[in-house]
Formats: sequence, C-alpha cells, structure tokens
Amino acid sequence: MGRFTVAWPTLVALCREAVIAWGTLGLVVAVWHPAVTVLGMLLIATRQHALYILYHDAVHGLVARPRRLNDLLINVFVGIPQLLPIHLYRALHLVHHQHLGTERDPERVLLYVGQAWNYSPLPTGRLIWQVAGDLLLWNNVLTGLGYLRERLSPSGLRLPPGPVYPEFFVLSALFWAGCGAFAWGAPEMAMRAAIVWFVPLLTLTQAIQKVRSFAEHGRGWVSYSWAPGWFGRWVLWPYNINYHREHHERADVPWYELPTVFAGREAWEGRRLVGLVWRG
Repeated sequence: MGRFTVAWPTLVALCREAVIAWGTLGLVVAVWHPAVTVLGMLLIATRQHALYILYHDAVHGLVARPRRLNDLLINVFVGIPQLLPIHLYRALHLVHHQHLGTERDPERVLLYVGQAWNYSPLPTGRLIWQVAGDLLLWNNVLTGLGYLRERLSPSGLRLPPGPVYPEFFVLSALFWAGCGAFAWGAPEMAMRAAIVWFVPLLTLTQAIQKVRSFAEHGRGWVSYSWAPGWFGRWVLWPYNINYHREHHERADVPWYELPTVFAGREAWEGRRLVGLVWRG
C-alpha cells in the first residue's frame, strides 16, 4: 500500500460482516422470539469473531495507511463496539511475534494463566473445564488481571506503549452517548440489544477465539496451518487466519494475499483439530 491508501478487500469485508452482525441484531430485537434470539446470537458470535480476524490485519497496519487512518477505521468497525481498542491489543500481539515462545511472549505469560490448556491435548474433564471457563468469561478475567498487573507493575514482558489518537476518545464518547440515548428513549429495546450483542461477545465469541488459539501453536511453539472445510472457514478460520505458520513468516502479507503468496504449502485438515485439543 502507498502512503494514503485503503485495503479495499478488507474494507468491503468489514462492511459485509458489520451488516450481517448488526442486521441480525436488529432483526432479533424486533422479533424477540426465543428461537430467533438463540439462532441470532449464534450467528452474531461467528461474525464478531470474523470481525476480530479482520481487526488482526489492522493490528499489523494492513487495513489502511497512514497508521492513524488504519486505527480509526478498525476502531469504528470493531475496537469500540467489541470492547477491544486496537492500541491495547497491538502491544501484546507484536511482542508475541517478536518473542514467540520465550518468557517475553504475552501468549505464554498471559493468555493461558491459571487455565488447563498447556499446548497439548487435554483429557475430557479438563477440556470441559477449560471451555467452560472461556464461555463463562472467567478465563478472560484472569487474562485481563494479568494484563493489568503487567501495565501497573511491568515485569519481563516490557510491553511497548501504543499510540492512542484523540479521535478514539471522541468516537468512544459518541458510541456510548448513542447507547445511553437509546437506553433512555427505548429502555426495553436497548436491553434486548445489549443482551443480543454483549452476551455472545463475552461468552461464545471468546470461546471461539480461544479454540482457534489452541490451533495456532503447539509444544515447542511450532505454528500450525490448516486446510478447513466450509464450516471451519465460516466459524473458526475466516479470512485465511488458518495460514498461521505463514503469517508468522510474513506478517506484512494481508489476509487476501496469503493463498497466493503461500500457494502449495502443506496444511492440516480441519478435522485434526479434535486430536490436537482432546486426548480422547
């Protein structure tokens, strides 16, 4: 990309996913039937996860240039409505790339702290306990507390401070002011919308993200790549995030160029994920 450019495939994908997610939210709130609500929340969780995958490209500055425009766009689509401003996650992820598998890798130090997962298949009981902790947000609380301790009392991670542009605060204020106005004017509808958006975001979406992270690295910090079927691409590996080994080799390649740049590379079939996470 040049100095002032936008990765149009990513912008189109962001618009598509946002329309599906927020359109489903509107439909569920309007109908408010138990079956429609459950199905809608399941769909929303998969699209929130897909938006996080596109957000991952923005972490590497691949959505737009300059970086300020890149961060503005991704915070509008994902960072603010999905409660993860890009400057908070960028420091963690870039240090993960720089220090993969070492004592300075945030995934090793923070992501699985106090949890059952240790980069090898789990027996049934411990796997259920792990997934339950992700679904019920407890594991995210542990990770968040670890991140807060690291920021307040830095240890060996030495996370770099990420630049926060002023427009982030303006956009956040506008978003939450809009939510507040909606709650004031239509409290019942606002409560429905909050349930339908934030319950999947804080439960199933987090669990999907965690299972995908199980599939990214194994013992010895080897990076895996996958060749999923249509269901795997829709739920677990959208937008070529299955090219994880290749992404660690070339983090400057956007998602839509990975299949071309790394054509012919060996990958595991998606069904092998079961054996990777479950001892059976």
